[in-house]
Amino acid sequence: MLQSLKAWIITICTAVFFITAVEMILPNNSLKKYAKFVLGLILITVFINPIIKLFDKNFDINTYTNNAAQCIESNNGKFNDDFNKYKEKSINSTLEAFKLNLQDSCEKKLKEKYPDSSYKVQVDASYDKEKEKVEIKDINVGIKEGTVEKIKKVKIATNSKVVNNQDSVNDEKSLNITTYLSNELNVSKDIIKVHKL
Repeated sequence: MLQSLKAWIITICTAVFFITAVEMILPNNSLKKYAKFVLGLILITVFINPIIKLFDKNFDINTYTNNAAQCIESNNGKFNDDFNKYKEKSINSTLEAFKLNLQDSCEKKLKEKYPDSSYKVQVDASYDKEKEKVEIKDINVGIKEGTVEKIKKVKIATNSKVVNNQDSVNDEKSLNITTYLSNELNVSKDIIKVHKL
């Protein structure tokens, strides 16, 4: 009994010495109050540990902390899966919002710069996980001049080829639009395609 009491007092003195040394090293900022709280919990644990052993001879704080750590690690895999699903969903929704906002922004800018036509912009973008940024792959700009839309080709026979109705535009206006959007969005001219609607 006397040996246990001696070991307990030595443990308390060591803990108090350690806590005092840590408090002296800590800078005077908002972190200090949290550190004092944690150090206080350590001191309480040191005080309570022998008292609990009086009532429960098999009590060992290390066993309880190991069990708690194993429980956290076993749930960590599920947490990581849930976190990754949430992250993927968040990236996808952010990417869709980015595409829609960029399309609207391009249409407004083109209408302000070239008010004689109407524009329909489609943006294709992806998220690069390594660089952790959104990259624009394609910007398709449809130009509608006048009030009448071009008639779309209809497929009648089952063995006929499907023809793409997007006639690319290679005139001066197309080049101006490509240059304008390239400068405004800071992207390569190669990813901007202009066609008639």
